[in-house]
Amino acid sequence: MRKTLKNLALMAALTGVSFGVQAQEEEEVRDLGKVVVTGTKFETPIEKSGKVIYKITADQITRMAGRSVADILNLMPGINVDGAYGTPGTNLDYSIRGGRNRQTLILIDGLPINDPSSISNDYDLRLLNANAVEYIEVLKGSASTLYGTGAAAGVINIKMKEASTETPEVTVSQSVGSFRSANTTADVQGKTGGLSYIASGSYAISEGISAAEDTNPNVDFGNDGFNRYSGRTKLRYAFSDAFSLGGNFSYERVKADYDDGAFLDADNEFNIRQVSYGLNPRLTHGLGNLELKLNFNRIKREFISAFPSNAKGKNLQGDLTNQFNISDNTKLIAGIQYQQFKFETGTDEPDVTNFDPYVNLSTDLFEGLTFNAGIRLNNHSEYGNNFIYSVNPSYLFDLGNENKLKFFGSYSTAFVAPSLFQLFADFFGNADLEAEETESLEFGFSLYLSDKLTFNAEYFDRTEENAIDFVSQFDINGNFIGGGYENVAGKREIDGVEFDLNWQVSEPLRITAHYANYNFGNPAQFYRIPDQKYGLSAQYAIKEGTVIGLTHNHFGDREAAIFSDPFLVTLDGYDIVDFTISHELFEGRLIFTGAINNLFDEDFVGVYGFNTRPANFNIGLTARF
Repeated sequence: MRKTLKNLALMAALTGVSFGVQAQEEEEVRDLGKVVVTGTKFETPIEKSGKVIYKITADQITRMAGRSVADILNLMPGINVDGAYGTPGTNLDYSIRGGRNRQTLILIDGLPINDPSSISNDYDLRLLNANAVEYIEVLKGSASTLYGTGAAAGVINIKMKEASTETPEVTVSQSVGSFRSANTTADVQGKTGGLSYIASGSYAISEGISAAEDTNPNVDFGNDGFNRYSGRTKLRYAFSDAFSLGGNFSYERVKADYDDGAFLDADNEFNIRQVSYGLNPRLTHGLGNLELKLNFNRIKREFISAFPSNAKGKNLQGDLTNQFNISDNTKLIAGIQYQQFKFETGTDEPDVTNFDPYVNLSTDLFEGLTFNAGIRLNNHSEYGNNFIYSVNPSYLFDLGNENKLKFFGSYSTAFVAPSLFQLFADFFGNADLEAEETESLEFGFSLYLSDKLTFNAEYFDRTEENAIDFVSQFDINGNFIGGGYENVAGKREIDGVEFDLNWQVSEPLRITAHYANYNFGNPAQFYRIPDQKYGLSAQYAIKEGTVIGLTHNHFGDREAAIFSDPFLVTLDGYDIVDFTISHELFEGRLIFTGAINNLFDEDFVGVYGFNTRPANFNIGLTARF
């Protein structure tokens, strides 16, 4: 029965008969939005961007009942978030074009917010409440000249909400769903005089399912629960038309249960607490604007198990940029980025710093031709000076009748330093690691048929040298006895093609589709990353204010490393079908949402030895006063 239902669902999705992806959920799963900022650090019309950038907005997120940030990212073309279909506390590995966490940079409000206590020095997406997000932009391809170490494969730019109304407004949202899950969020925002403000708080909880897969029918593994507290405040005061000062403060705490490993139940628990605060002065001058983004965050991780441990990290980020509007056709950004990472483990507190000057230029050389280029000198306290650069031209043809065709290409280099954990962690660290270096080539085209259809196609090729990986050690009987981080011999190579389509078929019906296929030089070096991802969805407004959607995503086969013979296994691909509905009243001030995820109860392996969520539901309500 399950097989029959699944086949029916896929047929419906692939023929477009069903009414597609979540109404607003996948409406912009492409270069959504007419203006993007991640590719240049200033507002750029999408047709002028030399990169493919996907964007999803707060209105869309509001209509995604119960979705986490990881869930949202996993719906987007060519992006894979390993662990997103497990328990809410599952570790998340996200990849763009084969790049892992340490090569895919997460920005919060345009600034890297790293976690030196983690293995990859990456931001932990489990800390974020999706309802506090204004938009998410995802840039595929290297952007290290703009954002520094860690942006070798792509950038996920998460913009948090800020004041948008002149009068005070309160927004309250509540969602509930399977596994006794609930998420409550409230915020207040407004402007008074020169002051704009927003303050938000949320609490999320889930009883969850067992993280580890139970292969013994006579034993019931315990559920692994999750809860998160988060609060965030952003203020900005305009002293004049030319100068304003912003500030932010946030606190997040995640507490979750976890098991001992693949097929092994246990009553373990981890706690993550993070405090973050920063300043953002902005000055407009005759040629453009001068801006400083400054943020400090402190994080503590505690693991309560038979092998207890804790770690602390501190991260100071500063990015001073001066944007020059040289002419109507030319803009230049000159900046200096400073980063300090500290990792406290036991009595040691190793630290490293980056101090990077950089320049990025965007100019229309003549009608149709836009040229983007950047250089950066990465000055790392452990690895010295490293020069990187990017070249990114694009050409836009006017086909008439508001139709346009854009060709684009880029070549870029990147530098990724080892994390403090990889260098200095007890038992696993290796102070002799070399930094990773990558080269990325891509080219493609985008077709814009009025505002009805957008089609993107591109090819990329990315090569890493000195790739860092965890290398396991086994005894003569094949038992795991330890391991550590080492540079992989030779080159780590990946190339592939990516396509996506967004088509407004008629006033009520929109269809989106995407396809990505990757060729791995050595699949064992890209474990748990699908070789294909594709999907088709649609949304249909059955009447004003009411939209239903169906979305299908296929994740291809993956290689997975395990700690027993045969040590490397192939995980079969799987298909997920989700149904959504949203209904708004009072001009959108009251929104009801509902979703059935994994509609046909696909039984699949996401992470070897661990469970994935069966068919589940969420319903939600958002009200603005």
